[in-house]
Amino acid sequence: MKSNILKLGALTVASFFAVASMTTTANAVELTAPGLLDPTTEEMTEAGAYKKEGPWTIGMSFPGLGNTWIVQMVQETQYTAANNDQIEEFIFTEAGWAPAKQVADLEDLIARKVDAIIVAPMAPASVKKQVDAAIAAGILVTTYGSSEGVLNSAVELNLGGKAFGKAGGEWLKEKLDGKGTIWAFRGIAGVNEETLRYEGLTEALEGTEIEIGAEVFGDWNYTKGKQLCENLVLSGQPVDAIWFSGADMTRACIDVFKDVGKPLVPMTGEGNNGFLRIWTENDLDSVAPIYTPSIGPALVRATVALLEGETLNKSYYSDPAPITNETLGDYYREDLNDAFWVTSALPEDEISKNFAR
Repeated sequence: MKSNILKLGALTVASFFAVASMTTTANAVELTAPGLLDPTTEEMTEAGAYKKEGPWTIGMSFPGLGNTWIVQMVQETQYTAANNDQIEEFIFTEAGWAPAKQVADLEDLIARKVDAIIVAPMAPASVKKQVDAAIAAGILVTTYGSSEGVLNSAVELNLGGKAFGKAGGEWLKEKLDGKGTIWAFRGIAGVNEETLRYEGLTEALEGTEIEIGAEVFGDWNYTKGKQLCENLVLSGQPVDAIWFSGADMTRACIDVFKDVGKPLVPMTGEGNNGFLRIWTENDLDSVAPIYTPSIGPALVRATVALLEGETLNKSYYSDPAPITNETLGDYYREDLNDAFWVTSALPEDEISKNFAR
């Protein structure tokens, strides 16, 4: 379900939470701002099933670092945890994009007898044994991303995936009138989110005469994306438009095109302020799906709600309307630097402190 959340980027998610206590009923749990996260099932957790007396120790297992979105998401997650009096300790681990390391991280959290684990699996099957072990030990497990039934976690919060890739693919299909050659800049090979985004692109292009002339893995990274784009541009390979699995790579390729004096072609982006700045300052035709960093705080709030005995829907998905040429001005923040991502759950003073230009 698409939700139109115009101006939410400028107001920030945090502005919603400033008044949430005045608008939330006793039985409702607000995980993030309206329009950013919606239930995907009517199935609910059992009230009180995961209730534990606080204060709690909560662990989070993440696949790895490597780009500004992850940095901000982790920062927002840790800020939310630090400002909850019932969270005694929040333990964040990252696996360096190595499946074996994520397994070890989860086993360590289980050994430390944490009260809850938030897991963002690199691949759900690779951590199923550890998730099952955590649940058997009485540890609450919530999941970032859809495990498609592989993991028996209490609640799943998901975003991006096929919908992200399809949004860009559908836009390119319309721009190219179903014909032409595109380049595809993918993320980190083997990561479930990367695979799903690419599948969304290919599904959008089915039945068209659009060909993927070049396909590279830029690791969602500006530096690697720039080198790969330079190689493609200098090779002289034809290109009518470019699909990107992440905006840091889009920014890199725009810089390459400008450096060599090559006219810009339609390029997909993402809700990153640096990309939105380049989009604003140049004659660029684009679309930007929103991959909100407030998913991290939402995971903390969901975990806390369950530990408090609340009931939640078993799964949620974030799929707000993408940013377009018409709505760009509602999201771009000229006062903030290129590392900022919309839509943020941080308070405005924290945003200014950490992202001011």
